[in-house]
Amino acid sequence: MSSSKPSILLVPGSFSFAGMYYPIQDAIKAQGYECFVNNLPSASRNPPEEPATLEDDAVFIRGVIEKIADQGKDIVVIAHSYGGVVATEAAKGVVKADRQANGKRGGIVKIAYLSAIVLPVGGSNFKNQGDPPAALVEVGKDGFMKITGLEICAGATFNDWDFEKALLMTKSMSRHSFPSFDSPLTYPAYEHVPTAYIFCEKDMIIPPEKQREYIDQIKQGTGGNEVEVHTLNTGHCPTITAIEETVKVIINIARSA
Repeated sequence: MSSSKPSILLVPGSFSFAGMYYPIQDAIKAQGYECFVNNLPSASRNPPEEPATLEDDAVFIRGVIEKIADQGKDIVVIAHSYGGVVATEAAKGVVKADRQANGKRGGIVKIAYLSAIVLPVGGSNFKNQGDPPAALVEVGKDGFMKITGLEICAGATFNDWDFEKALLMTKSMSRHSFPSFDSPLTYPAYEHVPTAYIFCEKDMIIPPEKQREYIDQIKQGTGGNEVEVHTLNTGHCPTITAIEETVKVIINIARSA
């Protein structure tokens, strides 16, 4: 691996475990890039543990970023779905320019939102997206959400994939913390680091009109600058259903960083 290549960090979406991203991680590594992915606390804790907050997720991902950056490495963050909120919050203090100002090497040089949620400061998943649909998700008294509408969720989340594979994947998905969706964003990373958006044309979870709102949010946060947009003709999870096409986009983003 060339030392001039940035490291790539994948930040998973909600209800998702790191293993769902291993195939695309392997494909990225095959292109000569170092690539990391980890379970989020919000999607890996289980009762009777306390459900994680957005801050818990952000602190964890920030720690991963610091470990990579402390080796003097530049980092491109690819944030998927809810992972967009986590990456935005986690970037505080670990953008390369901020680390350089403190005499440290490495840091985030670019964030790419992959059909991901992009919030203003003070916004939260629930404020922006609304409550989870009762037909899809059950919210327990323990503070965890679990997918109950398995067939509906499979058909919407992986609408560009074989349905039987989609159903099996949906059945394997984790619980997710309810408080993490209610936590407000405090740091607008897209105002402080170069940003791209990967637009998924067939997405039924974060539909195109909502993705356009998020692109507009980035544009507003950067004073009206145009946003670097890459388009995939896929559903919500091209990291699973369209690995080859998605890797091409990610590598292009990494090269431009």
